[in-house]
Amino acid sequence: MTMPNELVPMIIPTVMIPLTLVSVGISVVASFIAALFGIELKLEGPKKLLEVLLKPKVLATAFLFNAIILSGVYAWKWWMNYPKLISTIEREMEIRARPSEIVYSNKASAQPVFKSLSSSKKIHQGIDQLWHLDMKAGAFRAPTIVNGRAFSGNKDGIISEIDLASGEVIRTFFTGTMSSPEVTIWNNSLYVGEGVHDTHHARVYRFDLKSGKLQGSYQTLGHTEGQAIVGSYQGEDTLFVVGGFDGLHAVDPLSMKLKWKVNPGHMDAAVVLDDGGRVFFGTGREKHDEAKYKSYAVSVDFKTGQILWKQELPASSWMRPVVINQDVCFVTGEVYFPSEKGHLACFDRMSGEHSAGLHTSLPLVGMPKALDNDILYTSLKGHVCRFDVSSRRNRWCFNAKMKDSSFAGASYYAPSHVVLYPSVNDGLYILDADTGEMLMNWKANKSEGEWLRTVADVAVEGDLWIVSDYEGTLRALRPRFLPQMAQDK
Repeated sequence: MTMPNELVPMIIPTVMIPLTLVSVGISVVASFIAALFGIELKLEGPKKLLEVLLKPKVLATAFLFNAIILSGVYAWKWWMNYPKLISTIEREMEIRARPSEIVYSNKASAQPVFKSLSSSKKIHQGIDQLWHLDMKAGAFRAPTIVNGRAFSGNKDGIISEIDLASGEVIRTFFTGTMSSPEVTIWNNSLYVGEGVHDTHHARVYRFDLKSGKLQGSYQTLGHTEGQAIVGSYQGEDTLFVVGGFDGLHAVDPLSMKLKWKVNPGHMDAAVVLDDGGRVFFGTGREKHDEAKYKSYAVSVDFKTGQILWKQELPASSWMRPVVINQDVCFVTGEVYFPSEKGHLACFDRMSGEHSAGLHTSLPLVGMPKALDNDILYTSLKGHVCRFDVSSRRNRWCFNAKMKDSSFAGASYYAPSHVVLYPSVNDGLYILDADTGEMLMNWKANKSEGEWLRTVADVAVEGDLWIVSDYEGTLRALRPRFLPQMAQDK
């Protein structure tokens, strides 16, 4: 189509003006750079700039300048992902330290085993919230509970000791970097790791619970997201530290000195021990390396770290395994790249031979639990299932139909024989442990502290359910039962 003649004079200047400005701009830039290097220009416009840029002195200077900028960017990133200096933590703990006369019980193992009490099942009438607490920063893992106290770490690197009866914060401990794993209590000391996936040179810290002060630390090259576990075998005590790409470290829990180290792959989850001196753990695939590395289920010797057996897993193992009878079972699933599959894989503890397995349509990334001879496992999108290891089948599965990803596992509450599953944004699900039927979906109202993003398991202690969310709320719930006479009817 031909344009009317009267429009042509209007368009030509509109097109030419910006081109002229670009040409002038290039000439100015070229002249400026040339003046810096004492270069005599012979050409105009873009050719002039190209003439300048191809001069050896300009190329060398540009290369050096870019190298300095890139070095600065990497140095800044390295420093931002480095943990707080020990001197900073010591100074902070001089302010925070509070003594305690309590001799704390040991809670040093991550082995999650529950025994069923279905014969004494009680009927829920409702749930009461006893208290809720604003922790200022959220938690990724459930609190560790001993002696009527909850120890909860948060995203700000602060571990709070909280009185379960009142919800009052008694004292705090400071690492300054996200306290991502659960804490371990052993020999009246608190052990806690730190970091997220990009953290490097992360440590496990030892705090004295009597004085409240920092006692020591052990540093890895990677991050210490998995819970540090203290195990004992044949009179020897060892702290097992997982260090991300830096593998597994066996450390003396008193001196915090290295005994041995083994590195069969990237580790983000705690180890599990059995009574025969075997240590079990899984490995996973890091960001952007799905085609480079494999994932494994591994068993090593408690005293030496010698690999006893190693079996390939179909996907990454991001959660600690669970020992059940003669088997050790792993849940697998990818987090750092898209995947539509998950697996539950069991192996004979002694030989490492495959004994049972299950394929699922979604990654399994919640903490598995042993319930009698079964395993409770959860998926990335809110499936909760009870798997019978002997028959290799699910007894039941419940679907919370969540859109957001969840890393929470299911917990078991024996008095009413129920499974507790915290959804990301839709409250707490209470399920019948025999059938998987939903008995209740409890949601907090605004006055109780709204239910916000939750990715941590429910911690069960006596008749209390302790729930921490990723936005900073810690709450204590207590189930309310129908009177016994009403239940009998």
